[in-house]
Amino acid sequence: MIIIISLICIIGIILLALLGNIPHRITIGAILIITLLASQTLLIADTHYHWGTELKVTSFKKTIYPLVNFPRSNHILVYQNINQGKEQKQIYVYKSSAQSHKSQTTYSNGITVKLLINQSQKNASRIKSVSQYRYTNKADQILFAGIINNHQIKKNTVSFVLPRNWFVISKTNLVKAGKDIKKNTKKTVSKQLKDYLQEHPKEATNKSSIQREENELLKKYTKKTLVKYSKN
Repeated sequence: MIIIISLICIIGIILLALLGNIPHRITIGAILIITLLASQTLLIADTHYHWGTELKVTSFKKTIYPLVNFPRSNHILVYQNINQGKEQKQIYVYKSSAQSHKSQTTYSNGITVKLLINQSQKNASRIKSVSQYRYTNKADQILFAGIINNHQIKKNTVSFVLPRNWFVISKTNLVKAGKDIKKNTKKTVSKQLKDYLQEHPKEATNKSSIQREENELLKKYTKKTLVKYSKN
């Protein structure tokens, strides 16, 4: 409606300029110019204040799976840093199903990425939330018709909700973590297991107990190493 009023004002001003014999030409022209300026001011202000609208948030949730796993169910959300001028963005890589061989990505350019780590839930998930302006009634929608307020997106947010056995590690640090674990795990775990058996000599002949302790030490060392290289 405001856009139509603006167009009518413009047409009226043009006609007044072309037709010089219209009565009260100056008064009508002044009214048209004031109305045009007022309507344009309203249009510009509305693009900032979004009058007659409210924010609606729509969320889409899906389970994600790791592209990379470490022993004892330690899962990795891999990301890579991308330089954009003075800013640094990230590409996060994961899978949409456990059996899939194809990776899925989320690029942080133009969206807000949140990492919700150490959550109590069993499965990791990706939640995309879209905040949009929606008109609250038809009157405002008609009044500001032609302005891109309705369904205009204010913010896109992607939240990665990750259980305690997930780690967020860059591609570069993932290589370092892998080398670290491969190089030092056996030596470190063997020493820790030896110390354990010295403290608990009765367990030295219990193979199942030794195996259980070794698995636990391996799990702890792997987790400690991944924490060292991660955002957790």
